[in-house]
Amino acid sequence: GTLCHVHQGQLYRLDSRCSPIWQLSLAAMDCGERPHTTRLAQPKQTHLDYLPSRQTIVSDASKNCTPSEHTNRLAVPKQRPEGPFRDPEWTVQQGARQATASERLSELAKAKKVADGYQPSRDVLWRVSIGARNAVASNRMGDLSKPIVRDTMDHVQFNPDAFNVSEAAKKAKASARIEELAQPI
Repeated sequence: GTLCHVHQGQLYRLDSRCSPIWQLSLAAMDCGERPHTTRLAQPKQTHLDYLPSRQTIVSDASKNCTPSEHTNRLAVPKQRPEGPFRDPEWTVQQGARQATASERLSELAKAKKVADGYQPSRDVLWRVSIGARNAVASNRMGDLSKPIVRDTMDHVQFNPDAFNVSEAAKKAKASARIEELAQPI
């Protein structure tokens, strides 16, 4: 049987594959099919609501047509005058120079006040207080400031053979219950 079925949506990926195809061992080629491997080789089913991309067919008449006069007029960019649109200097009217703001406008123009108890952020440089300069750390603070010294891995139950797989484990076969639990849901 075949080991893999290519999903139709993934055909475009085959040409752009950048990983090398490696040689299979004889044992892998002589291996029989297992139900679990066969199930894994099946492609994923597409969603029921999936619709493939539509093929748009453009007729020859559409390819060779010429646009109408109205379409050509719409395609021309808008003509905008280049600035400046007003002199940089202009006269202000006498009435505008003598205007005064109303009471409501003055009230709206006031800056927002800060909340009660607000303290502005401290400067980057500030004087250290005399109390801080003359402070002496307590015995408890001295104990807390000492770093924790831990034993190195050489001294703490380090087993250099911890990551080696034993020969017995390499030859082990999974029980029927383990095979059953290994099946996907």
